[in-house]
Amino acid sequence: METRKDRVILHVDMNAFFAAVEQRANPALRGKPVAVGGGISKGTVVAAASYEAKALGVKNGMSVWDARKICPNLVMVVGDMSKYVYTSKEFIKIFEEYTDLVEVFSIDEAFLDVTQVQARFGGAIKIATEIKQKIVKRFGLTCTVGIGPNKLLAKLAGELKKPDGLVVLNHEDVPEAFDAIPVGELCGVGRKIEKYLGEMGIKTCGDLRRCSELRLVRRFGPAWGEHLYMMGQGKDLSPVIPAYHEAEAKSMGHSYTLPKNTWDIDVIENYLLHLSEQVGRRLRKHGYKGKTVHLYLRYADFTGFSRQRKFGEFIDDGYDIYCHARRILEEADLWGKAVRLVGVSLSSLIAHIDQMTLIAEDEARKKVLAATDEINNKFGEFTVMRASLLKTELYEKVGMVPPRTFRRPL
Repeated sequence: METRKDRVILHVDMNAFFAAVEQRANPALRGKPVAVGGGISKGTVVAAASYEAKALGVKNGMSVWDARKICPNLVMVVGDMSKYVYTSKEFIKIFEEYTDLVEVFSIDEAFLDVTQVQARFGGAIKIATEIKQKIVKRFGLTCTVGIGPNKLLAKLAGELKKPDGLVVLNHEDVPEAFDAIPVGELCGVGRKIEKYLGEMGIKTCGDLRRCSELRLVRRFGPAWGEHLYMMGQGKDLSPVIPAYHEAEAKSMGHSYTLPKNTWDIDVIENYLLHLSEQVGRRLRKHGYKGKTVHLYLRYADFTGFSRQRKFGEFIDDGYDIYCHARRILEEADLWGKAVRLVGVSLSSLIAHIDQMTLIAEDEARKKVLAATDEINNKFGEFTVMRASLLKTELYEKVGMVPPRTFRRPL
């Protein structure tokens, strides 16, 4: 794919996405400090905080215990991925009204390459303004848009003015607007890289810009050293990769951090069933089946159990995945150990196979799954579910605002 130097890239980032969606779905939460998470125990973390909560010092990734010490009136809300996924898919459709070069970077942000189409719509700023207006009108949500000649500067531009910002950052703005930014703000620089750079005396983008390529290559090797040097110069040749160019999935899975640590095998199995159903639904949606089930547990002491088993047939039914995973669970040493996270995935995937079976019961089950998927696609995930899922703690949480029915815009 061509990587032009004069590209025009937009980075759209939804503001406090999970919390904002919850506030939109439940008017009683508007204007209040809200945090979205999985529970209220000490070990649970804040997945997303509203700007009212952030103004009081609550941060994403902070434990609920610490968040409530800072903000005693913090309202905790049960996260509901069906609302977030639906809203994400809908605002992606808005982006695709302008360009097919849309790279979904995460559930609440995306890159758009408008190089070839910007003139048709009146320029990049006009496109960004219209996108912001459409998202407010359709969802009542705000977003920040960064515009730049590459993905690095476009994303960085958006970080300069939140929430509800629109910022243009060009090559000529480097170093003035660039140099004072902490190096950890650069897309792709994680905590370990930030730590290693700090040990070299490189703490800001300006420090990185002034560092020689040779020094970076000696520390990080040819590939990463050159990449970091380019980043320091504000350069990024990586293309915007739309979904239809992405490689096929090697595995699909889900994991969940429990609201509280548990020794109860029934509780663990209930979560495992819920997660397995999610995996099965994703597989069917994308036309995959697999035959290697992987179970992962993380204990309260942060040690873990991980094991996988390959089975004889390709499957995409969540209950089949659950049955295989439960057999693996029997091998885990749970004696005296509390579990804090459960994860399950399916690999050895094959795409678009749907063999007819001579067993009437199996054909009937396939039809039930197809009907269930159709209903859940229309009305939201787990609108129709197995009755046994109603017994899971996910539907019996206390001390938190429960999920609220999300009315889709007309």
